Order: sequence, then C-alpha cells, then structure tokens
Amino acid sequence: MINADFHIHTFFSKCSNMDPKDLVKKAIFENLDVIGVVDHDSIKGGLAAKRIAGKRIMVIPGEEIDTAEGEIIVFFSDGKYRGNIVEICERAKQENAFIFAPHPFDFLRHSLGSNINAIKGYLNAVETFNSRCMFSSANGKAKKYADENSIPALGGSDAHFPEEIGNVFCKMSCEKNIGSILESIKKRKIEITGRKSPITMHARTHFVKFNRKFSRFSLSE
Repeated sequence: MINADFHIHTFFSKCSNMDPKDLVKKAIFENLDVIGVVDHDSIKGGLAAKRIAGKRIMVIPGEEIDTAEGEIIVFFSDGKYRGNIVEICERAKQENAFIFAPHPFDFLRHSLGSNINAIKGYLNAVETFNSRCMFSSANGKAKKYADENSIPALGGSDAHFPEEIGNVFCKMSCEKNIGSILESIKKRKIEITGRKSPITMHARTHFVKFNRKFSRFSLSE
C-alpha cells in the first residue's frame, strides 16, 4: 500500500512560494510515498523536487498547462506542450505522457468545464477531489463525470504551501514504481481521502501573486 498526492506546486508557479526542499521534507513527514509536482507551465519544480528527493520519495514531474479551453496536467512533459487542448492531448498521447484533468468543474478557476468533453477520450484520469475547490459540488461533479465515463479518478491537495501537503491521500495497492502505479490507476484501484484547504490558504496565494507582481514592477523601475 502506498500513499500519493498527484497535484502539488512549488515557487516555479507564480501562485506559490514553496521551496522544493520544503515540499519534499513535508511530504516525507506526512508519509507520502509518491507526489506529482505540477507547476503552471513549467516542469522545473518537478525536476528540482525529484533531484532533492532521491530515493526517499517518488516524484513524478509534470506541468499544469494553461490553454484557452482550460487547464490540463501532463505528467512526463518535456515543458514544451503548448497549443489548444486537443493539440496538447494528441501530442501527449503520441508520446505516452499521462493526461490528467485538474479541478475540471471549479468555476472559480480556469477549469475545463464543458470543454472536457472534447478530450475525454484522451484522459488517463480526472481529479475528483481537489482540496482547493471551495465548493464541494465541484468535486462531486468531477466524480460523477469520471464514473459516468469510466475514467480513473485521482486526488490532489493542489498544495501551494507546506501546510497543505497531507490534505489528500490516494491510497493505492501497488508497488512504488511507475509501472505498478500506472496499472493501479488504470484499474481504478485507488481510495481517495481528503480535506479542504482553509480559506486562509487562498488569501495567502493572492498575496504571493500580488507580491511577485509588485516586485517585478519595482525592479523594472
């Protein structure tokens, strides 16, 4: 049995200030065996966390890609996935990357919404529990969609700060290697447990984004 969290950010995302070193340390403290590190339009955080973690914890690098149609996560990305949502999914499929729809029905974020229908045939998994969904209905709708379309479900803390790591556990009956993990996901042998992030975490995210924007403005002056 292993514990996994498939959605974590580092300071390579403009909305987070979490150092990859702190991420790995907290993930180990929370008894996570596998983490997916997926910064916005960047694989740098995932690669950094993987180097830091070594063999202590398995880090699966990826990126959360912003498209006109909504956000999509690609694991095993080379950091160069750009274009519309179908183009990205087509390339990912050809390269055997893993396509994961994060918080697809959270209307407070740039989520896929109904655009998910255009790519449901490409999806390897849907995020049916995201700790940062302020309304439970968003997670409920994602779970219903995954069930109705026979798409595997995964969960993610969407952690931007160390305090949020441990909010979600995907309990999987498999070995701690990528082949076994992917097979477990495919067969939907996963138990997802989780809790929501408090609203203070959302406020901190806005502060980080504002502070970074202000810092860049000051430097340009």
